[in-house]
Amino acid sequence: MFIHAPRKLRINALLLGLGVLLVTLGFNALLSVSTLNTLAADLILSGYRSGGERLASDIERGMRFGKPLHSYAGMQEMLAELRQTFTGIRRVTVTDAQGTPLYTLPEETPATAPAATASPQGDGANGGATQKTTQGYRLTIPLEYKTLVGHVVMDIDPALINTATREYLRWSSLMLAGACLVVGLILAGRLGLLTSGRGERVGLGGMTRALLVIIGLTQLLYCCGTLALFDTFIKQAMRTKADILAEATGRDFEYLIHKGVDIAHLRGKEQALAQLVAANPELAGAALVAPNGQEIAIAGQVPDAALTVHKPLNSYWPSRFRQRQEVMSLELALRPQAITARIASLALDLGASLLISFLLLLELSKLLGLIALRSAPPAEAQAAAARATAPLAVQALRAAGFVFFVGYDMGISFIPLLARKLYEPFLGLSENVAIGLPISAEMVSAGLALLFSGSFTQKYGWQKVFAAGTLAAAVGLIAGGLSLNLPMLILARIAAGFGFGLVLMAAQIGTLGKANAGAGLASVFAGIFSGSICGSAAGAMLADHISFQSVLCVGGGMILLALFTVLLGREPGSPAALPGAESAAPHSQRPSLFAGGMELLKDPRMHMVLLLVGIPAAICLTGFLHYLLPLRLANAHVDQSDIGRIFMLYGLCFITAGPLLGRWIDHRKDKSLFLTLTGLLSGITLLLAAKGDNMAGAAASVIALGLAQCLIAPASMLCVLSLASAQKLGREKTASIYRGLERVGQVAGPVLFGLAIVAMPPAHALLLMGGVICGLAVLFQILWRVNAPER
Repeated sequence: MFIHAPRKLRINALLLGLGVLLVTLGFNALLSVSTLNTLAADLILSGYRSGGERLASDIERGMRFGKPLHSYAGMQEMLAELRQTFTGIRRVTVTDAQGTPLYTLPEETPATAPAATASPQGDGANGGATQKTTQGYRLTIPLEYKTLVGHVVMDIDPALINTATREYLRWSSLMLAGACLVVGLILAGRLGLLTSGRGERVGLGGMTRALLVIIGLTQLLYCCGTLALFDTFIKQAMRTKADILAEATGRDFEYLIHKGVDIAHLRGKEQALAQLVAANPELAGAALVAPNGQEIAIAGQVPDAALTVHKPLNSYWPSRFRQRQEVMSLELALRPQAITARIASLALDLGASLLISFLLLLELSKLLGLIALRSAPPAEAQAAAARATAPLAVQALRAAGFVFFVGYDMGISFIPLLARKLYEPFLGLSENVAIGLPISAEMVSAGLALLFSGSFTQKYGWQKVFAAGTLAAAVGLIAGGLSLNLPMLILARIAAGFGFGLVLMAAQIGTLGKANAGAGLASVFAGIFSGSICGSAAGAMLADHISFQSVLCVGGGMILLALFTVLLGREPGSPAALPGAESAAPHSQRPSLFAGGMELLKDPRMHMVLLLVGIPAAICLTGFLHYLLPLRLANAHVDQSDIGRIFMLYGLCFITAGPLLGRWIDHRKDKSLFLTLTGLLSGITLLLAAKGDNMAGAAASVIALGLAQCLIAPASMLCVLSLASAQKLGREKTASIYRGLERVGQVAGPVLFGLAIVAMPPAHALLLMGGVICGLAVLFQILWRVNAPER
């Protein structure tokens, strides 16, 4: 697909290409910074936590000897020693079980005492909690004497963590600037901007492919450089933790040395070092070494001197005119395997971020092709559009769906957290019930929009419904960002959910009247899932740096770009109207919103599709993927990041296999075969999950489920639209009625799976339900054949 490319168009293409590079690599860089910040905080705070746990142990020992917590003699001295030992502790507080401060250092009035210490939530690993605050981090360690009696709360200065993050961000920015310079020169040469006679004709398809190759390789090289930077900064973070541990342990030994204890003949020193190593998996060994190099005590191994932290231990002379004298040193050796494990974990995270940024690149390159085509001379743009493999309206709908869901799903990971933050007593409901209301209201609103969007589309045209849904969702997100209380957030999510339902159905209805509707539907769903994956990752990353409300406002602004994107789908040379305007019926012929639906609802073949395949597949989707699978993986002690990667496989099925399966569906006349295959794959999903609850079994079951949903998304719609009752009703109302009824299965899925695992073991429930779904698929094929209309 070649067009005559004036210099202005080539310059625009270069700027757009560099914009795509900045967005994708910048997205990758920010994800990497967020990951490093999390890991550095985990490492460094664990060193502070060890000091807090030692203080808690000392306090608990004193309580066992009769010291009451409310009048604990010597408590202020113990807090002062902790702050002197661990630099970076802003404040340390001891509270009672209700969170009321009892002792604080530095001392302050109760009005200015640290808040949010009551009833802290445990992190499960160490019985305490870690909380990020506006001034740093807060560690909470429980105090127990027969029962929970209080907490030790430490406020930590974030300087050590932020320093590593800022330094990493500086190096990443230099790498990003270098990548932009190199890629800019390559693209300029490719577009003929560096020569006088070359590049007069530019292939748009070739340009987007070159963009994918060049920027894709740049992303890969950038990730390799990021891993090298991670290795350096993770070692630095581990050394920081080792310095903290060495300072605390060294003070204990120096105290004994000052008291005149001969450490070389002290019993129990090896056990103390062994406990230190056992409590910190980042340490390979610890040793006390004399100035002449002789080992006084050792625990574990010291495999690499370059990864060893040295802490000199000094004796204190009575006279202030005498200097301290080093009598031995404490050496803490870092475990190389721990560094390797961290880097391997980071490589997986970077692989996920590389995949996300590649999806972003793929969709933005398609958008770039549409923009370049729109900028071309009309005659050549029309010829290029005629050679395109998909109608321009379908390409624009895919791009618009991607842009819309990037913005919409930015808040998907923290809406319950925002609801908890805004919670106040509401209608007499408990907190756990009230914070679930925004999502519940959103789902109900989306269901209503799905049910009525077909009638709206038939009356006003899908393009107006798409625009109305985009505006409603944008208003809902921005209103959510401005919400001051829970009722306002609920109303905002109702508006957002209604817009979501309108856009989702308008995007599907807009493809049904085009050629190769199956491939078109699959392509639109691929764009939607690409946007959902990128949006949820971007929103979670931004929420680490700005407020939840700000992220929602950013998402609302992003959604409005979908209106501009869908404009790119109008045919070159046509009037400047939204694509799909022809789908609106003339005013005199516009049907009632509720007319004609009963004939479709009475059609037995529609019931076969819905009851034997559609609803069982929907039950399998929400009941297994969204309800049972996360519980089983969590019970199998699978990391949350790995669970997230498993869920990404589902979206990747739509992005990679969906378009291929859509074209396959278009080429086959009998669509019912694909519905049968959908039911069988849905049943196989549950059978695979029943046989294995590990990562491999979960991945296989999610892939099977993803393929099943890729098939049913276009096949069920095309199969229902082929019915005589559907053709009489119209594709818009048929599509919305069917999707609305199919949603019953999505609502019922978690409930049915919950009842099943209460009645029997999960493996037995999965086997039974998988067998039933496979049986229903076979029954559908038999009944569909038997009840086929005579020709």
